[in-house]
Amino acid sequence: MGKYTMIADTGKRLVEMLQQALCPGLIRNTDEIGLRSPEDKGDVSLGVFLYDIRQSEEVFQQSNVVVQEQDLVTRISRPPVYLSLYYMITPYTKGDVMYRLYQEEQVLGRIIQLFYDNPVFFLEETEGAERLYIQMQKPDMDEKSKIWNFPNMGNRLSLFYKVSPVAIDSGISRKTARVTDVDINVSQHKM
Repeated sequence: MGKYTMIADTGKRLVEMLQQALCPGLIRNTDEIGLRSPEDKGDVSLGVFLYDIRQSEEVFQQSNVVVQEQDLVTRISRPPVYLSLYYMITPYTKGDVMYRLYQEEQVLGRIIQLFYDNPVFFLEETEGAERLYIQMQKPDMDEKSKIWNFPNMGNRLSLFYKVSPVAIDSGISRKTARVTDVDINVSQHKM
C-alpha cells in the first residue's frame, strides 16, 4: 500500500510523466519542469503546484488490514487513509513575447493530450503497484482567483487536475494470535 511518502512520490511521478512528454520537443531540458509554487517559480518553464489535499470521497475503507503473518501471529493495522491531491500546472515560457502565448498554449495542449490518453498511471512499474487516476478539474473563476492569491502576481493560464486515490497506510498496528484451540464447556442448569 502507501508509505507516508505517497504525496511526494505522486508529485515526483507527475513531473516525470511531463518531462517524458514535453522534453525536448516543447521544453528543452527536464530541469525546467518541477514542483514549484507560482509564488516561487524560480527558473522553471513548467510548474506543478500541489494546492490542496482532501480525504477521498470515492474510496473509504473501514475494516482493519492484515499487515503480515508469521508463525500464527498476525499484525493488523488500521485502514489506510485515501486522499485526493489537487494540482495546478502552469507554463512559464521564456521565448519572444510575440510567440510566448502560442508556446504556452502548445504546452498546455500537449499536457491535456497526455493526461487524456493516460487517465490511469502507476507510481512504480511493479506488479501490484497502486493505480492512480488523473482527472481534469473545472474550477470557476472565483476558485481560480483564490488559488492564485499570491501578492504581486497576476493570474496565468493554468490547468487543474485531481489525482486519486492516494493511499497512506496507518503507522499503528497490533499483534493478534490466530485461534488454534477451542474449548467448549456446556453445563446444564436444573430449575
